[in-house]
Amino acid sequence: MRLDVRLIVSGSTGRTVLLDPAGSLPRFATEGDQDEAAIVAVDRLLREEWRFPVPVLETHPQWHGVPEGEPIPVLIMTERAPDSWTPPVGLVFGPLPGNVDGLPASLRPRAREWLAELRSDALPPPLRPRWARPGWSARATAWMRTAAAAAGRPLVDEPRPFYLRGISALLRAPTATGDLFLKAVFPPFHAEPILTQLLAGRFPSHLPTVLAIEPDEGWLVVGDIAATLISELPKGDRANALAIGARALVEIQSVLAGRPGDLAILSAAGAPHRPLGGLAAAFATSVGSDALATPDDPWDVARLECATAAVEQAIPRVEALGLPETVVHGDFHSGNAALVDGRAVIIDWSDAALGDPAVDLVTWISWSRGDIGEIEPAVDAWIRAWSVVIDPSALRDRLDDILVVGAAYQVVSYDGIVRALEPATRYTMAGGAGHFLKEIEAVIERSG
Repeated sequence: MRLDVRLIVSGSTGRTVLLDPAGSLPRFATEGDQDEAAIVAVDRLLREEWRFPVPVLETHPQWHGVPEGEPIPVLIMTERAPDSWTPPVGLVFGPLPGNVDGLPASLRPRAREWLAELRSDALPPPLRPRWARPGWSARATAWMRTAAAAAGRPLVDEPRPFYLRGISALLRAPTATGDLFLKAVFPPFHAEPILTQLLAGRFPSHLPTVLAIEPDEGWLVVGDIAATLISELPKGDRANALAIGARALVEIQSVLAGRPGDLAILSAAGAPHRPLGGLAAAFATSVGSDALATPDDPWDVARLECATAAVEQAIPRVEALGLPETVVHGDFHSGNAALVDGRAVIIDWSDAALGDPAVDLVTWISWSRGDIGEIEPAVDAWIRAWSVVIDPSALRDRLDDILVVGAAYQVVSYDGIVRALEPATRYTMAGGAGHFLKEIEAVIERSG
C-alpha cells in the first residue's frame, strides 16, 4: 500500500528540525505495509536514498478512515541527526515550526506532541516504550550481535528494524545459516523471554529456536522459522493446518499442567495468574465507564448488561469441566503459528499467562471468520486432544460457554494492553475488544 510519509528529524544541536523549502516537515511517498507499522519501507528509503544513519524512534501510521486505494498518512520520528550527515538537496535544518496545519489532520496531534518535547527538552512520558527512546537501537543491536556470536551464529550484516509498534519491536539480521530476530516487548509482556526459552527447551518441535534472552530488557533472539504462517496458506490447506496447530498447543498445555515447577518458573518470571474466578469482575471493569479498549461506538447499557450476564453464567460451567491450570498462550491464532515439516510451530507468546486453557480456543478459530470448513476441524482436533483428561461430549456440550469465556478473556486482555500504551499509540490496538464483544453477542443470538 502507498504511504504518505512526513518526518520529524531533529538537528544535532539546538531546537531545530529538518525542513523543506516552504518551512514544512519533509515529505516523501513510498510503498509499505501497515502491519509492519511502515518501518521496513521507511528504514529502507532513509538508508538507501537519504544515506541517513540514524534509527527511527516511532512510526505513526493513521489508516483509520482512509479510503481504499488512497495513501496512508504516516508520521516518522527519528533520533537526532549527526553533524556528519548531509540532508538531501532542498532540505535544511531550521527552527521548529510554529504550527503543523499543513499536515493531514490525523497526524497533527502526534506531531504537536513530539515538537513540544523538542521545544522544551522534556523527558519522554513514562509509558513510551524503550525502543522509542534515543540510544535503544544501538544498545539492542550491540547485544544482538554479541548474543548471536556467542550462540555460534554470528551476524553477517547489521540488524535492521522489521516491526515497530507500542507493544513490541523486532530487529532482523542475517547469518550464514538463516535470519535471526531480536524481539523486544513492553513491560506487560516481560515474561515472554523466559517463558519462550523454557517452552522451546521443553518442546523444541513446537517453538522457534531461542538463542539468547535478556529478561531485564525484555529481549529474546530467535531463529527464523522460515515457513508460511497458517493464516497465509492456501485455503484448501488451512483446515488440516488448524487441526495440527490445535493439537500442538494442547500437547504443550497438558504437559505443562503436570509440571508445577515449570509453572512456578513462569510465575516468577512475571507471567500473570488469570484464573476464571476473577474473570467476571475483570470483564465488568473492562466494559465499564472507565474502559479504554471498548469500541469507538460504545455499546448501550442493555447490550453490555446482556454480554456481562452471559459471561457470568458461562464461567462456572467452564470451570466445572475441570481443565487443568496451565500456560495460556493468550493470542493463539493462525497468524501466530506455521507448519514446519508437518508440525506446528507456535510463536509470539507475549500475552501468555497461567490459567484455564479453554480461553485459547476462541482466538484459534476467530481468524477463520465463520468458515465452518476451517472451524469444525480445528474444534474437533482441540476436543479430541483434551479428551485424554476431559469427557469430549462434555466439552462439546459446553462449546458456546467456552467461546464466551474466551472472548471475555480477550476483552480484558485488550483493555489491559491499551492502558499500558502511551495514549497517542492506543489506536493501534483499537477494535480488538469490540471484535470479541461481538463474538459474545453472536453466541447469545445463536443460543436464543
